[in-house]
Amino acid sequence: MYFFILVNLCLGFFLQAKTPLHSFLLSDFSLIFGGVLMLITLLATGFKFKKIPYKLRYDLFSVGSLLVWFAYWPPFFRYATPMFDFFPLYFAFITAFFSLVFITKRENMDPDAITFLQWLSDSGRFNPLLVMLAVITGLAMPEHFLLFPVALTILIIRFTLASCLDNE
Repeated sequence: MYFFILVNLCLGFFLQAKTPLHSFLLSDFSLIFGGVLMLITLLATGFKFKKIPYKLRYDLFSVGSLLVWFAYWPPFFRYATPMFDFFPLYFAFITAFFSLVFITKRENMDPDAITFLQWLSDSGRFNPLLVMLAVITGLAMPEHFLLFPVALTILIIRFTLASCLDNE
């Protein structure tokens, strides 16, 4: 999820200066573009569309949710709320941490661990569609401001699980 990490770092560092990028990310175009990205990747995941690799689908859905979050939520909060400064850095850190620490090659993993992770993936507890719907629900309810970051963190964990098993 390299593009997701890059967008988060841009949000976290470059937006402090109120550049033209800041006004673009607050615009309706950003909201619509993020919503379209989320919808396309949600449908591609639901129909198991193999032309778009699963890693790219997770990345595009996460970027779309971040664009929607940044464009939709600011009117609900006071000016200069610190969560718009710290959540992107948290998302970038947690994604990089999970990618570097937990994603290993399948050949290097213990066969029992692979069996357990495959069971966990197949059991439906971390169904990617349900996790994506939870992210969308978290975006729709800004009054529960921790629901979105928790759901997006679970999506990052689901991405890590799919990457470890090298399947959806």
